[in-house]
Amino acid sequence: MIDPGSRDARSRHSTIFETVDPTVIDTAIAILTAQDHFRSVQASLYDHPVFRSATPAESSVLRNSIEGLRAGLRAFIGSIKNIFSIPDPEAEGDARPGVPTIGELRAGLTVNQERRSRIISVSYTDKSPEKAAAIVNQFVDLHVNELRDRNRRQAELSLAWLDQRLVEVKSEVQQAEERVQSFRIVHGLSNIEADAELIAQTRRQLARAKSEAMVGEAAVDTPRGNEAVGKGGGENGEPAPEPGPVSDLENELPQARLNNEAEIIRSQASMMEQYLESLQSDAAGRLASEAELRFLERQGAAAAKHYDDLLQRKQDIAEDQDRSTVATQVLASARVPTRPSSINPILFIPAGLIAFSAFGGAIAVVLERMDRTLRSERDIVDALGVSCIGLVPNIPWIYRRQSPRYLFDGVSSAYGQAIYSIMAATLQPAGPRAEPMVILVTSSVPGEGKTTLATSFAACAARLGRRALLVDGDLKDPDTAAAFEMVAHENAGHALPPEDTSAGPIGRIPDLDCDYLPVRRTGTDQPSLVVAQKIVDICQRLRGSYDCVIIDGLPTFAAETRLLSAVADKVIFAVRWGSTRREVAGNALQQLRHTNRFDSLANVHAVLTRVHLRKHAQYRLGDMGEFLQKHRKHYSRSGLWS
Repeated sequence: MIDPGSRDARSRHSTIFETVDPTVIDTAIAILTAQDHFRSVQASLYDHPVFRSATPAESSVLRNSIEGLRAGLRAFIGSIKNIFSIPDPEAEGDARPGVPTIGELRAGLTVNQERRSRIISVSYTDKSPEKAAAIVNQFVDLHVNELRDRNRRQAELSLAWLDQRLVEVKSEVQQAEERVQSFRIVHGLSNIEADAELIAQTRRQLARAKSEAMVGEAAVDTPRGNEAVGKGGGENGEPAPEPGPVSDLENELPQARLNNEAEIIRSQASMMEQYLESLQSDAAGRLASEAELRFLERQGAAAAKHYDDLLQRKQDIAEDQDRSTVATQVLASARVPTRPSSINPILFIPAGLIAFSAFGGAIAVVLERMDRTLRSERDIVDALGVSCIGLVPNIPWIYRRQSPRYLFDGVSSAYGQAIYSIMAATLQPAGPRAEPMVILVTSSVPGEGKTTLATSFAACAARLGRRALLVDGDLKDPDTAAAFEMVAHENAGHALPPEDTSAGPIGRIPDLDCDYLPVRRTGTDQPSLVVAQKIVDICQRLRGSYDCVIIDGLPTFAAETRLLSAVADKVIFAVRWGSTRREVAGNALQQLRHTNRFDSLANVHAVLTRVHLRKHAQYRLGDMGEFLQKHRKHYSRSGLWS
């Protein structure tokens, strides 16, 4: 367990109970799990005593064999991976015997943060407890040593930069002090408060002079002797006598004196105004110089403070370098464990069997519930409401173009037994009272196996002595006749009228002992419904010539199937095992209900086709499919088909 500490190296008094930035924890975990750190740990393990003492001779022969098999398997898997990816020669490192590779180190190492604390736990899982403890301690010790070396290198770089910076800052401090002294000597600054007091006193004197000048001007403007104007004359009310020339002279002398005094006062006021302006101009200049001086003093003080800070920083870095401490500290080293971290793997076997069995059973139940296909006779009766008269095994793909020959192959009598069972449930017993029967073989969609079923049914009837005619009524598939590859052209036992141009001559299939009637369109513009109607007419005319006429019809959803069902006595509905959905088959049978002949579906019988007997027998339904699979030795010795 380690404590990554704080980012700031000067926080040497921090404790594990202090909060830390989450990014510090993430950074420490990222460094511990880096690829370069894994390479360093792997390289350091080569000289570790625990790994040097580990030799292959210490292990038993069985363990050595198991390890050899594992190594070979890992090499094989690695060679397969290299085929699809570009190999990286440095990804696994220089692996040596007894030393784990980088991939094994990464797989066994676990680095986690203990809850929301600032403590990181490092653990390693290995078969050898001594190796696990050694690897964990190597991981942590190398991390701490790398941090210590990184801090030392950073301290050396910081000290070198500080020494250079101190010289520059010291020069800046000296230059700032010299600028302040030279500025004071050049400008000779006085006291700003004395200048302000002198300006205020001058302003008061100027105001007093302006006041005296106004009083003098008022006295000059007032004439003397006017106080007698408006007063009466003598005692008898007579006007006063006019003044003589002596009175005018006496008035002019004081007036001149007043004018002189007023002029002097105005001159003094003008001089004071000029003096005041000069004082204000000088004060403004001194104020600007004083502001510039204060700026220079602040600049010098800032340079001096920066110099002191750099000195203090250099001192702190030097002290930390002398102590060789890092913010990360190891709280507890890994010790050799006395008990394994996991229980015995053998104990997982019963629990695994139970868990996987339950999981597999649940999957099987879910798949069974979701399966909407038809797989048994009971499913057909419950879902479609028609009887199921049998099932037909699936023919291997190599025999699908030779299904009639496969029918009479002695080693595959299961297929013949299934066809015989279907024919016995469909046709009446042979005899003089047996009436001819027309059977329509159809399905819900193409690919259900109806053509193979119709061909096998006709071949089986012919082998049992019935006069059988196979009518190819699948008008949508012009290549059906090519699937038989056995049509004979020289035998036309029953000639058709020449106007039935859509039907070819009735041929003979020698291997099946039955007749075959191919029906095709005479042109691309001929409607298929017209051809289907002609097939109905032909079957009506040929009903008395054959014991059974089997029509290989179209799927039920085709409109031609409704016309063909008008002549059919019974309908065999092919349902592909495990493929046809219930909804599709049900809707297909509804198309037959719409005809007047099969509205009750009493003469409609379903057949499961292309049944996988081995899988079908696993359902243990107790039907024909399970019998054919489990008791194949019994019916193979019966000699019915061989």
